Amino acid sequence: MLTATIAVLGLVVTACGGGSGGGAAASFSPTVATTAPSGSKAVDTITWNLPSGEPSSLDPAMSALESVSTVVANMCEPLMRWGDDYQQEPGLATSVDHPNRTTWVFHLRTGVKFWNGTTMTAADVVYSLKRILDPATASSWAGWAPEGATVKATGGDTVTVTVPHYGSAMESYFATPAFTIVSKAYAQKEGKAFGTAQGGVMCTGPYQLASWKSGQSITLKANPNYWDTADEPAVKTAKFTFVTDQSAQIAGLQSGDIDGQFTVPVSAYSQLQKAGGHLLFANSLAPTFLSVLDSSGALGDPKIRQALQKTVDYQGIVDAVYHGAATPLRALVPPAAWGYAEGVYQAGYDALPEPSQDLAAAAALVKRSSRASEKIVLAYTSASTEETKAATAIADSATSIGLDVELKPLTAEEFGALFSSAQARKGIDLMLVSGYLDFPDPVTYYQYFTAGSFYNFNGYSNKRYTALINAALSEPDEDAKAADVVKAQAIMAKDLINIPILTQYVSVYYGKDLGGYLPSQDYLYSPWLAQLGGA
Repeated sequence: MLTATIAVLGLVVTACGGGSGGGAAASFSPTVATTAPSGSKAVDTITWNLPSGEPSSLDPAMSALESVSTVVANMCEPLMRWGDDYQQEPGLATSVDHPNRTTWVFHLRTGVKFWNGTTMTAADVVYSLKRILDPATASSWAGWAPEGATVKATGGDTVTVTVPHYGSAMESYFATPAFTIVSKAYAQKEGKAFGTAQGGVMCTGPYQLASWKSGQSITLKANPNYWDTADEPAVKTAKFTFVTDQSAQIAGLQSGDIDGQFTVPVSAYSQLQKAGGHLLFANSLAPTFLSVLDSSGALGDPKIRQALQKTVDYQGIVDAVYHGAATPLRALVPPAAWGYAEGVYQAGYDALPEPSQDLAAAAALVKRSSRASEKIVLAYTSASTEETKAATAIADSATSIGLDVELKPLTAEEFGALFSSAQARKGIDLMLVSGYLDFPDPVTYYQYFTAGSFYNFNGYSNKRYTALINAALSEPDEDAKAADVVKAQAIMAKDLINIPILTQYVSVYYGKDLGGYLPSQDYLYSPWLAQLGGA
């Protein structure tokens, strides 16, 4: 799943000031929103932009890219759903029993209709869950379950899921696309066209697909027969556009041609704050970090990795590049992702060194290394203005203390290839990455760097680290699980196979005529559009 999530581009409030960018951030002081602007009146039509472009599919099985998830979350629903603070609530299942460590029994909501008027049945649920697990579907969400998982209808309104062995993160997937339900009859009828502009989709959510004009727009309309009357949409029609140029995005938001957008361009913060609409921020589950791809060169020397860590001007990048809408990170997984055992995670986080620039110490480490003259190729995506600036700042600082860093800008497509192709990674030592966790459980991100993981690109092999993460993945007690993760986190912080930089806020802007929506990163998997209304 890292392939999709980590490649999404453009993704604790810190005071603006200090660092190299204090002046740049002085005109704008972002704060995390705690209440939504009022707004519940009916609205005929809004235009919402997808800054990362047109979705490649609207099949929920493919819902692991921001552009796909932002739309699909309003149409297709999982068996459970996220409530406040990522607490699971009933969705298309009214409850779930857990008779033993490897079995879950879902009790389905009765009377739920697909948009075409057919009733959702246990057969639809079994088909949907099996479809995710089917290798032919090629869904990244199949990773939630080990090989050998079974899905069976065990009654008219019950479905039983069994896995060969317990996993401590499995239940969190119940509120993700891994457990999203589609119409079996419709999906089978459309075949390979399901999820495309030609075939469409068939789900149960508060919005249904009205049209998809390739290269132009996707239009959703409110589902008049939605089962959850408490969440009835106030916005009747939403048109999604695919404007990727940041200047055009800003102009559209200022003029009102675009009513709203997630992942607001950082350069637009001050302008949009004065435009009269609502620019809102939330803590995110998204880290930005340097990831070592090749340890056979200079970065194979721990002293070079330590020096690189000390060259980064963390607060300067937060202020100058992100205008204060981010905070430096001590560990790979940000604090907002501590969904349990918060005290254990906080103690482990506090024990790690505070990220700060120390060029003198970095230069001393470089002088002690026999590999300091070897070139370090740093890849980043040129599709992101912020990551371009951050990569440039990191390279400049590293060069100033004697390291030979060569920047390698990549298009979005080229950068995405790094996560699936060893050939694409050839000749690259380091990459600047922005990713996000699907839900607040640190172990799901740290497992990507265990020995043998597909996403452990440089072959990092620390037996103790892998053992601790594997233990956490099978530990039902939350405090004990967190204790294992914290120990593994400390090992990663020492080995520096990844160098955490910052966590950027979730951002959203919508016009003054709208209200009702308080941002959260769960917009990727929850029907956020149903919360919007007229101011």
